[in-house]
Amino acid sequence: MDYFIESLQSDWQSFLEFAPRLFYALIVLIVFFIVARYVGKLVVNTLERSFRLKGQVHLLQYIVPWLISFVGILIALGIMGLQGIAASLLATGGVVAIVLGFAFRAIGENFLAGFFLAVNRPFKIGDLIKTGDTTGHVKEIELSFVLIRTADACDVFVPSSQIFGQTLYNYTRDGLRRTSFKVGIAYHDDPDEVIALLNKVVRDVEGVLDHPQPLVAVSEFGSQYIVYEVFFWMDSNNNRRGFD
Repeated sequence: MDYFIESLQSDWQSFLEFAPRLFYALIVLIVFFIVARYVGKLVVNTLERSFRLKGQVHLLQYIVPWLISFVGILIALGIMGLQGIAASLLATGGVVAIVLGFAFRAIGENFLAGFFLAVNRPFKIGDLIKTGDTTGHVKEIELSFVLIRTADACDVFVPSSQIFGQTLYNYTRDGLRRTSFKVGIAYHDDPDEVIALLNKVVRDVEGVLDHPQPLVAVSEFGSQYIVYEVFFWMDSNNNRRGFD
């Protein structure tokens, strides 16, 4: 019985000596959880104000608080003198990260590429872009993919790694867009009059810019007619005729 009482007294004394560390660690943990919550809300509010970064809100509102909370847990373990457990958590997390990295390499590449696209911002929602064989307007921007709607109303989900690793054409970044059309004219028509007429017609079209000036050039000589190609510029940001 005396041994039991002495053991209880010894354990109670150890607890009293350990209590300040435990109390301090709990305070630190609570503070980190509160900070993680408010920082997560701040990140969400900041990204929601940015039209280009709205696609990253859903992912970051979970990742940012989790990372801050994880740091708080490691610090709390260190305060309690449990550095071994903290080191084990870090080591386990590193091993898990490596395993998951090999298992989900393609997913990781897409998320990493999406992150760099979000930082570099080569396009925004509404831009007309071309990547690979896909051309269309950007409808959604997520970390893992970009949703592009083509001219034939097809929704194409393009992986971020594909866009990041290939040449990207943005037709609407500065608002200027050059397009063209071809028309066949008989050989007996005066070329100077044809060019003058085509220039006048294209200048009268609403939305066509005077500067840079439209250009008419001979494209090819057919068996029965001459093919003229008319080049003209438009401001896609103020375009109401739907030119693509």
